[in-house]
Amino acid sequence: MRRTTTVASASAAVLCLGVLLTGCADAAGSGYAAVGAAGPSDGTAATKPAPPPGDVELTPLDGGGDGSGPSDRSGPPNSPGPAAPGPSPAPTGSSPSGAPTTSPPTTPPGPSAGTPAGHSDGDTPGSNPPSVPGGSPAPRPPSPTIPAGPGAPSGLVVGKPVLADTDVRWCQQITIAFLDTGDRPVTAGTVTFGSHVIGALGIDWATLESTRPLPLPLAPGTPATGRWRVCVDAWRVPWGMHLDTRDVTFKWK
Repeated sequence: MRRTTTVASASAAVLCLGVLLTGCADAAGSGYAAVGAAGPSDGTAATKPAPPPGDVELTPLDGGGDGSGPSDRSGPPNSPGPAAPGPSPAPTGSSPSGAPTTSPPTTPPGPSAGTPAGHSDGDTPGSNPPSVPGGSPAPRPPSPTIPAGPGAPSGLVVGKPVLADTDVRWCQQITIAFLDTGDRPVTAGTVTFGSHVIGALGIDWATLESTRPLPLPLAPGTPATGRWRVCVDAWRVPWGMHLDTRDVTFKWK
């Protein structure tokens, strides 16, 4: 407590001394207190900033220059300096601020649209399947078979007739396959069908014949098929009866 009172008394004494010194001037209003350094007494004190004599040499700090060396600066000190460089343009793209921008990876060029895959412009063969040596395979002969009859051309194979019912009971559909395995075409011939009228109890009541032309010519190595609709009089096949073409004979001219 005593130390605090002593410090306060000393501060008050210093303040009073300053007031007395200021008021001791020889004229009213001429008193002043020095607040800065005194200038020269010969009246040459500067009233405004004066430029330094001679040229001014600017030396860049380490790491802050562009490597072009010192440069001279002319003109009054109050002249504006060079404009500061503006902000660099922002990189294009949609990357957020602060995120590094990456360029899309480059992909190797693919095959041109005009060249199909697996085929080049040179003499290299493409993906076309190789041709079968010796041409197309030989056709299969019909099976089972029936005899072609006397005087048949050499190499002629005749398949067994295939029978099928029709929309009426007095007609029947007949199909026969042919294959000429010889070296000469077949250009003449006829076929005769023997149709049996079968009763409800399986009794063969009658046999009716009809002659039809063959599907000529029969070329060597080319399969051929003959189809015929064989019919008899409707009254010959009453209700409960049907046709059965069992007999097939050929006549070759």
